[in-house]
This record gives sequence, structure tokens and C-alpha cells, in this order.
Amino acid sequence: MNSELRTQNSELSLRQSSCKIRNLEIIIKSMGRSKRRLLFYFFCVLCSVFCALSPALAKIYIDITSPAIRQLPISIRTSGTPTSKQLESIVKNDLGFTGLFSFVDPDVPGAEIIADIKVEITDGLKVILSINDLIEGKEVLKKRYDASKIIIRPMAHTISNDIYKVVTGKKGIFRTKLSYLVNTAAGRKELRLMDWDGFRSMKVVSKGLTSSHSWSQDGSFLIYSAERSRKWKIYLLNLKRYREMVLFSSRGLNLVGGTSPDGLISLSSSKDGSPEIYVINIYGKGFKKLTRSFGIDVSPVFSPDGSKIAFVSDRGGSPQIYTMNLNGKGLKRLTFEGSYNTSPSWSPDDKWIAYTGRKNGKNQIFMLKSDGTDLRQLTFIGNNESPSFSPDGLFLAFDSDREVRRGIYIMRIHGEEQKRITPKNINAMSPKWSPYLK
Repeated sequence: MNSELRTQNSELSLRQSSCKIRNLEIIIKSMGRSKRRLLFYFFCVLCSVFCALSPALAKIYIDITSPAIRQLPISIRTSGTPTSKQLESIVKNDLGFTGLFSFVDPDVPGAEIIADIKVEITDGLKVILSINDLIEGKEVLKKRYDASKIIIRPMAHTISNDIYKVVTGKKGIFRTKLSYLVNTAAGRKELRLMDWDGFRSMKVVSKGLTSSHSWSQDGSFLIYSAERSRKWKIYLLNLKRYREMVLFSSRGLNLVGGTSPDGLISLSSSKDGSPEIYVINIYGKGFKKLTRSFGIDVSPVFSPDGSKIAFVSDRGGSPQIYTMNLNGKGLKRLTFEGSYNTSPSWSPDDKWIAYTGRKNGKNQIFMLKSDGTDLRQLTFIGNNESPSFSPDGLFLAFDSDREVRRGIYIMRIHGEEQKRITPKNINAMSPKWSPYLK
């Protein structure tokens, strides 16, 4: 009885579907030529949308949002010129720092995927990457990379990003950079850039005494404060043309904070006496005061969506982290542990705020949720300051004096794998992690 009923229902569904198709044919035939053309374009757009969504259906080998993340066994096999071994070393360093991969010798069973990298050098650099799923026996990515110059490190970081994307479905941070400050023998502070792993350092600002700095949201500008001719100004540097312009100038101390998605820049200025929080746009217009307190308000940084600002204030008697809405209202104190908490950094997913806090006479890196709960201490050795989140929110950069001279370190978000990336013969501090770069 049930099988007969299912058969009847199936036949009814088929008849209904056929009827709908005939009705659709009648509607299409009744349309004019222009309407039929419009309908055709609509279906083309619909197909392109489905094609664009298809990568989301690709296999994810590691879910980085899962509380129980495993390591993926991977083999990396290189061939071609001796340069391939250098490239392999860089890729392994990139992927290894994430903690998501375990490396298996290509000649030994056990890997789930293998990345074959073939390198050729003629008048430039050519690399062919092939990633194969050894469990399912299929190629999941094949890509060719060409460079007019023999630039191994950027090429290797690009390959690392592509391998990471295949495995996790997410963007890698291996082509990002860090801006940071270095003390010079002449008593100045230079602003420099380096790759995320500490290599390819370059000087970008050496005039005067450079202090706080930040990246624009698209990574094309650096905004920084510098004292020149006994006057503190905020500057904007175009990183494509290396052209500098004054963004803001007034009497007193002017220190840049952070940038918002819609082009606002937060800063603190003592132009009217005590330092207060202000915002200004990237063209130097729309200057607006947000705080009016009897204390000192400094270090303003935006939430990822630009709707809130975290900052430091001693209005309660000691430096603590506060948040407020972009209009200056909705003030909330976040930190209550310790008498000295500074340098907030907001995670890209809006969930966490990292900061510097003093404990047992030492400055350490702490992290709490943006609602003020779930406080965690991440560093324990030496003095550690100036945390800055990577654009994926999985890593932090900071500076530390644990090895005598202060240097820049990176670590995973929960404090693992703390690693110095600047040379031990320089004093480096105040890192700021770039957004994703092209």
C-alpha cells in the first residue's frame, strides 16, 4: 500500500514538473526578443554566482575554527635548480609556525597531501606547484608562478599562502609585513618594514624622532607621528610612491592610534592641555574631539567594523583600557586587574583585545574578550609590550627585552611558539602588523 502511494506521489510530482516546464516554455515564447535576451543574461549571471560559490564547497582539510585542531601530515617535494631547496625551507618555516602541519619525508608513507614544487631559472624565476590529495588520489591545485627577477622569498611566501588556502580554506598571512621602530646610534627612532618572518627589512622613515604608527586598511599607507624641529606632527606615507605629507599638526604631543574601514584615523593630542582622543579622515579633514576628561586619554584603536574605539585613560586613577562608541558615548572600562594596562590591540574578528599589563613589576602581554571577560596572560619572561594582531587574528607580534636588547617577537594567539624575528644586535620595538597585502 505504501509503495503504491509513493509511486502515485512520484507520478503526480512528475506530471506537476512537466506542467511547470510547459508553462515556462509558453511564458518564454510569449516574451519579446528583448525580454528573452534579458532572461538569458539573468541565467548567465545566476550561473556565474554558482561558479563563484563553488570553491566554498571544496574539501577543507583543517577547520581552524574548531576547538580541536589537528596537524595535517604533508610532504613537500622540490626539484629543479638548487634554489628549490631554499624555497622549500622558507615554505616549511611559514607553514610550520602555524602549528597546523607535520612534515613527512616524501619517500616515507604517512602524508595526506603532497606539494610538488618545480623551480626553473632562466632570465627570471618560474615555479610550478602541484598539490595532490594522496588519500583520494587526485590533484587539488596546479599553479604556475613567474617573476621577472629572482626574488625567492616573496615567491615562497605566495606558495605558502596557496598551500594554506587549499588546506584551511582561509587566507594565509605569509605575504604580510610588520612596521616597527629601531633605535639608532644617533639617538633617533627609525620606522622600518620587514616581512612577517623578519626578513627583507628596509628603512622607510629616518628623519627626526618617529613614534606611534599604524597601517591604512588597504596597506597602501603608513600613518605615523614624528618630532621634527621640536614639533610633533602626524604624517601619511604613500608606500607605492614613497611620498610623505603632513596629515595633522598642532602644538603639544600628537600621537596616531589606528585606522577604521571607512578611512578615519584615531589620534591623541594635547593641543588643548591634557591628551584627548580625536578622529580625522585620511585627507586631514573632519577633525573631531571624542573625549573630555580631566585625565590622560591615549592609544586609541578602532574595532574591526569601526563602530567603537578602545583606548587608555587614567581617569580612574591609573592607566586602564576603556571602550567607547565612535560618537564618544557608551564609555565602558574593560580592565580591572593590575594598576597599569596600556597598548590595546583589537582582534580582526572583534572577539579579543590584547594589551600590555604590569604584573609583579614586569610588563606582560594579556588578552581578554572585548566584553571584558576571560582574561588570559600570554607572556611570562622579561618585559613584553605593544601587542599587534595579524590580519587573520591567529598570531600576535610584540616586543620584548627577554634577550637583553629589545626585539620584535611573534607568537600564536594563545602564547605558543614565541619567536624573535629581529636581529639581536639592534633595539627594535612597537610592531604593527599589516593587513593582507597584494
